[in-house]
Amino acid sequence: MAVVSIDIEDFRSMIEIISDLEHKSNHKLHLFEKILLAETGTVEQVLSILTNSEIVVKILKQKESYQLIEREVNIINKKTGKKLGYARSNIIPSNLPYEIISQIRRKDAGIGSIITTAELETFRKILRIGYNSRTKSVFRIYQIIYKGNIGFEIKEVFPRFAKT
Repeated sequence: MAVVSIDIEDFRSMIEIISDLEHKSNHKLHLFEKILLAETGTVEQVLSILTNSEIVVKILKQKESYQLIEREVNIINKKTGKKLGYARSNIIPSNLPYEIISQIRRKDAGIGSIITTAELETFRKILRIGYNSRTKSVFRIYQIIYKGNIGFEIKEVFPRFAKT
């Protein structure tokens, strides 16, 4: 078994869903992994607290078409240079304010920082969480909703060593 994931469709508590994932994957998650899977704020902020370090988002690739911006980033511990995570985002420009898209196009900040700095009122909806036994990583897929529309769909992957 390599990848086990759970779709989040019902109104069960996140602790029940994480418990199901642990049971199905036969893997006990660390507290920091549970926090990263359940977090609905900015991952950059949570990782900076968990690592006691500033976090840097390094944009690996960003490609834009008429209806979509695709972005891939590494999330890095600024103190150690260690990769803490990877994210792949689909951004829908037509559903977001121009100033947000303008900042994304500059490629100098993570999505969470952009949203926080702009004080954009959003809602994060977690769609799926999972564990990959081959890579020893946890992942989640979620949407960031703005004014009732999907502005972002993001997959984040956190390797086992993300706690340092």
